[in-house]
Amino acid sequence: MASSGSVFSQTLQDITTTKLEELAGQRLAFEKQYKQLLDKTSHFDDRLERVFILADGIKSCLSVVTESSKDGKSGRVVVGSTGNKRLETDLKNLDQFLEQARYDPSVSPKVLENWQNMLLRYLSIQSAKYQYADLYGRIVTEWLSSEQSALSEDDPKSGDSFEELPGAKKLEARAKWEKVVFEPANVNEEGLNDYLKRLFSVEEESKTDEEGKEADSEVRTALEELRRKVTAFENSLSGSQQFNVQKLRWVVQGLQASDLLSNEKREVLKDFLSNDVILHEIADVLNMRMAVLGRWSWGDHVPLEERRNVNGGYSIQMHEDLLQAIFLHYIGVKWSVFFKNAFKDFRKEAWETNQITVPKGDRLRREYYLGSDGTQAYPNLQKNRAIGHRKTYFAHQLLDYERQSVETEEGEEEAEYGGYAQQPMAAQRFAMHQPAAMQPLAMHRPAAAQQSMQQQFTTGRTKQTAREEEVDMDCEDYSDEDDDTDEPKNPMAAKQKLVHTVATEIVLNTRLHGELTCFRSTFESWNPLLPHETILKVLKFFGVGDKWCSFFKTFLQAPLKFADDTSSSPRLRRRGTPGSHALSDVFGEVVLACLDLSVNLETGGEMMYRLYDDIWFWSKDYEKCAKAWDCVKQFTAAMNVEIDDVKTGSVHIFADKSKHQSTDVDMDGRLPAGEIRWGFLYLDGFTGRFEIDEKMVEGHIEELRTQLQGKSKSVIDWIQAWNTYAATFFSSNFGKPANCFGREHVDRMLATHRRIQEKIFDGGNVVQFLKQTIEERFQVEDIPEGFLFFPVELGGLDLKSPFVGLLQIRESVKENPYDFLDEFEKKERKDYAEAKTAFDRGDVGKNRKGQVEPEFKPATGADEFFSFEEYVRYREEYAPTAKADIMRTYGSLMRRPQEESIDVSTQIQDATSQLNGQSNLKGITAYWAAMEPYWKWVAQMYGPEMCERFGGLNVVDPGLLPIGMVSMFREKRIKWQG
Repeated sequence: MASSGSVFSQTLQDITTTKLEELAGQRLAFEKQYKQLLDKTSHFDDRLERVFILADGIKSCLSVVTESSKDGKSGRVVVGSTGNKRLETDLKNLDQFLEQARYDPSVSPKVLENWQNMLLRYLSIQSAKYQYADLYGRIVTEWLSSEQSALSEDDPKSGDSFEELPGAKKLEARAKWEKVVFEPANVNEEGLNDYLKRLFSVEEESKTDEEGKEADSEVRTALEELRRKVTAFENSLSGSQQFNVQKLRWVVQGLQASDLLSNEKREVLKDFLSNDVILHEIADVLNMRMAVLGRWSWGDHVPLEERRNVNGGYSIQMHEDLLQAIFLHYIGVKWSVFFKNAFKDFRKEAWETNQITVPKGDRLRREYYLGSDGTQAYPNLQKNRAIGHRKTYFAHQLLDYERQSVETEEGEEEAEYGGYAQQPMAAQRFAMHQPAAMQPLAMHRPAAAQQSMQQQFTTGRTKQTAREEEVDMDCEDYSDEDDDTDEPKNPMAAKQKLVHTVATEIVLNTRLHGELTCFRSTFESWNPLLPHETILKVLKFFGVGDKWCSFFKTFLQAPLKFADDTSSSPRLRRRGTPGSHALSDVFGEVVLACLDLSVNLETGGEMMYRLYDDIWFWSKDYEKCAKAWDCVKQFTAAMNVEIDDVKTGSVHIFADKSKHQSTDVDMDGRLPAGEIRWGFLYLDGFTGRFEIDEKMVEGHIEELRTQLQGKSKSVIDWIQAWNTYAATFFSSNFGKPANCFGREHVDRMLATHRRIQEKIFDGGNVVQFLKQTIEERFQVEDIPEGFLFFPVELGGLDLKSPFVGLLQIRESVKENPYDFLDEFEKKERKDYAEAKTAFDRGDVGKNRKGQVEPEFKPATGADEFFSFEEYVRYREEYAPTAKADIMRTYGSLMRRPQEESIDVSTQIQDATSQLNGQSNLKGITAYWAAMEPYWKWVAQMYGPEMCERFGGLNVVDPGLLPIGMVSMFREKRIKWQG
């Protein structure tokens, strides 16, 4: 067996073995008694006598004892408890009914036959339970055997060691990685320093506005405050008692949820959490390390492993010892939370707002025609966008608080689409990658934003502080609540929401403004290629002291050696950051924060949506997109990083489709060539819709087939691989259904999932395949489908269906997203007509005392209501005035419909209530109202057959199954082939 702390805990295996042995003994004894009882009853022709024999026999088989109640009032009672109330009730009643039948000749043969059938059914159900308990035990044993074989093959000390020859792609990925990480990057540190100074307005000749106030002083002031906070934070980490048991608990829990550690090491961490003595000892050791931080090192070397991801890519993982991992994770989380809060404060002080400045004349006219209600600034759509950006996409990789968990489900990875994207033309690629000239950045505010407050009337203060803190929002998707809510971070949910946001903005802008331009780009191997010199230069610029920069340099320059390479010596890493480390996320976000600020200032307050190194930008103004892309190129040159041109592209979408043929805007070369893709989706520039790439799906179907055909794959392993790849990975990369995608997207997902099964199983399906497999391996026929789909806790195999969730929301998804805009524009026209009527009646003039200038009157046309074009000009800058609510329309487009529940039948309602009292149930529980819609569907669809076969929803009686062992397999990371 594996060593202490491995996934296969010796103690748990012993318990599992004992359970299976005891189960086998119980089944053998029952089947013997069952057969003897049937043989005995077959010798009696008298039906009543057969029922008496069956009644006594079933009590013996099922260990049920009935006797008269001692109070003489309750009839018969059962001594002890079987856990089956229905069985106990039937047997107690039958004792008394049989006494009547002994004397009463009116008890008909039909009644006796019903009693006989009832008793035989209970015996048959118990036989089925034992049969499937035995089957389940053999399935678990098969899994344990396959895993032990895998461990033996991976153990170099094993005499039977087997080394799988790596594939060409794996060797190529490793060679490419080794080629770059051990050579330092050629960073122009002087140029980088100049870039940072210009961006943050440091040591630059002061420029003043007409009031004598220094322009851009907010950026410099905010930078100085950031540096002060860095110094104070470093001082807070200098204490000698950084670690204690309470802190170690959240550190260990955070490590367990990460991809940093192997299955075995995560199992050891679980043991740590249950032992305060060990945690105290660890705290003492780590406090000693923190006290001599300047002498910290990795040791002789850190082993490396190349790991295949579910998306087909490869990652290089470091395997430091657990104490190092705990120590580094704590430091990484502390710096992560610090920089997240510091950057949020910096944003409030230095970022441009995305709200445009409304000229005073326009506002006064609006107040004159609509009253003061027509110029209420909050809530409004632009404010709503800023809040959503700040809460989800601003420095997303950093943690909001120390105990924040990161929720990831295995299989929730974006598909690797590089091999399927259309390659941009060589000339365009070349132009895109030319180093941008290090010219002074146009980081100053637009002229309009620099005019004095006396010259123009704005919608509010010019900084994000006022716009993001002083207003209550009334929107379905975002609210201006405190960011520090106790919410976990879910990277895939953020990606899904980002794609929905793009689709929503396309619908909104093409209808209201006629067009939208968008680009997406990612950096080439961001973590492996990020230069150490760049990281340390930016950290120093932000005020990080020499002590911590020295520690970070040591962390970055780790001595590395592949675990399977026994002949070579360790080499110092000279470029890139180690994956899955909190500190790596900190370094990346600190560097990328410069890009965020650059785009915001250059585009006059627009926001780049960024999830770590994955950047998206869109605008109805093509020129702003071009400026944003210039910022990306200048950042790339300054930081000495590279754009992944295969994963970079842009689209210019028009409402008038004829413009796609007539315009030459897209050909001016200022935006990158290539497609915009996400997962299995590509953005069609003509239709403005995200479409499923069928060719890419076909490629991954073949990859899934390969993974499912792996050597020695047990039933449990096979189901876990299927659930992860077919149910989670495919479903995630199709994009979660939302109103902005429309119902057709759901239909295509359903059709594609069907095609996946038909391709994998040669016209068959997953249920048919599993039934056949189990029958061939374990000689069990006529397997009920519920056994496959029911949760483990009820004795099922927990096979996931990707169809159920889609079918539960299909009818709720808006068929055509543009219907929301039709409805909005219809209401907007009606609101305009009603406002005109009110103005013509003189209702507005009666209440002008609360306006900014009550006596204001337009120079011309004062008696005629202003035009519809002027009425809607600032619809995104002002709060809704009537029924046309653009924020509600935006929220409706973004909404992901909830799964519709399914009605429960009386039979299943009774069956679920019988589960009351069972502990640790998941999925299908005793409380129907609290169950997730998916499990309600599964329970109602497959429950009737399960009740018929097993007398309820439990496939096996509670306590007989090795649930602990099976629960552990569900926590284990899959080792993908290749």
